[in-house]
Amino acid sequence: MTFAVVVARTSLNGLEYLERETGRAQWVGSAQHAVRFQNIREGTRAALRLPGSMRAFAFPMESMAEL
Repeated sequence: MTFAVVVARTSLNGLEYLERETGRAQWVGSAQHAVRFQNIREGTRAALRLPGSMRAFAFPMESMAEL
């Protein structure tokens, strides 16, 4: 069961993660600064609400199986 999900996209620099501190979408290189979602559904919903030029996906970060 997944309990931490982030929204990410690929770029020439590798993975970039969604950050929303200012209320608008920004991309950061560190998963530690990314917005955390409670489940894959909420993460996918946030990814799908981004403009097409910012294509992204929900990315599970931690799972109960890893503990």
